[in-house]
Amino acid sequence: MRTIALLLVLFALSLGGCDDDSNNSGFNNSNNVNNSNNVNNLNNLNNVNNVNNVQMAILRGRVWGPGSDDIGVADNNRFPVPGALVAVYTHGVDDPIDGNYCNECVELPEGVNHVITDVDGYFEITAYPNTNFKLLVQKGEFRRVTDFTTPGPGEAFDFEAPVGMPSNPMTTLPNTHNPTGGQWIPKIAVIKGAWEQYMWVMLEALGFQYDGDRIVEISPDGGIGFPPPASEADELLNNPTEMAKYNIIIITCGGSVAALDSSEERTNLKNWVNNGGKLYVDDFSYDWAEQAWPEFLSFYVEDDNSGNMSSFVCGDGSSPDGIDACNNWTEYSPAGTAEDAELAGWLGLTEVNRGESMILHAAWDIIHEITPGPQGECQEVEPDCRNNVAYHPPKVWMRGNAPGGHDNNPMTVSWNYYCGKVLYTVYHTHSENFDGDPKQYNLLLQEKIMMYLLMEISTCTKPFVVE
Repeated sequence: MRTIALLLVLFALSLGGCDDDSNNSGFNNSNNVNNSNNVNNLNNLNNVNNVNNVQMAILRGRVWGPGSDDIGVADNNRFPVPGALVAVYTHGVDDPIDGNYCNECVELPEGVNHVITDVDGYFEITAYPNTNFKLLVQKGEFRRVTDFTTPGPGEAFDFEAPVGMPSNPMTTLPNTHNPTGGQWIPKIAVIKGAWEQYMWVMLEALGFQYDGDRIVEISPDGGIGFPPPASEADELLNNPTEMAKYNIIIITCGGSVAALDSSEERTNLKNWVNNGGKLYVDDFSYDWAEQAWPEFLSFYVEDDNSGNMSSFVCGDGSSPDGIDACNNWTEYSPAGTAEDAELAGWLGLTEVNRGESMILHAAWDIIHEITPGPQGECQEVEPDCRNNVAYHPPKVWMRGNAPGGHDNNPMTVSWNYYCGKVLYTVYHTHSENFDGDPKQYNLLLQEKIMMYLLMEISTCTKPFVVE
């Protein structure tokens, strides 16, 4: 097996506490060329070079983020994608599963010519000349497949568009779901919190649509009544079948719901993540991460909004405190630094930062401490294995100075939970309302970080965290 194929297994830990800094293509065991059932059907011609000394064709370019190929999207919002998979094959790759599933990392079979993009999204790959191939680009559950004919022997084809122009659609991750056109995106539920109601501006700036199909907005507000009626978010948590329709659930600031206080709903949430769900939690909605996984984080409260300014540590233990108990009501906006090496390199690209300083706007809650929690299965011979469960602390993505002497503090963290992932960030990650065409809204740098991390948490997972 080629080295790069072996590395794909190691990439499984890219969001867990025992992660390395390797890139993660997001290929898995059920919907793509890793599937052993597909190995005999690939009919890949890349190895002919080794048999007949054929001079191969060269394909090069960069993989770009969703919307970069849309002429209406602001140039500021076009950015390259590191850690994306680029592969060429003739046939034999299945469509992704629709709905939540265990996106498990496995090895690519011998003979599938593929590369992983560099930190600047660049790739170069060889393929058999004058041949009809399918060109695949993928990061996690964002995938595009395009028919392509390679150039002649020794000839090169550059997919890059001129500077300032939209990117080549063939090497751009999709922002629409169109399987017949070779485009797949995850199904996303957005729980619209009271303090962050304009997530649609950020996503529509990249050409995504709140169409009620692939991206569905859900209200956490149960309205008026005695007792208050269940909200749409409460009903989602109470319905495992409905939750299973979604690959990603995003909860914006102020989206906590009463149902999280129920052990049954917390179990439903944990099971959804265990089965492959990706949970993205923002700021005052911390309960979505804390109530079901209290082991990983504790919080510091400097201002509890009661007029009592006595600071205290909250959520420190194996059982969660009450809903909203750990919210801190004093805003801060620290300078941010990336702890993950690839994210730091990506943020240094001109196409990403556009000269903007790395300020994390509108942070409120404060992480006091990160501690080990259950992330997956393991063998008892491993040092952090207890009863065949691996315990590791969350991975830290971003750091910054927080109140209460919390210097260089975790701002954004994530952890694996068996086949799924949980991400929590203390700062807002979306735009304010924008009057005008959302495609002309210029994303903040932290909004680009959110899109980067949404692609990261949709990558494959290795349920066996330690072997």
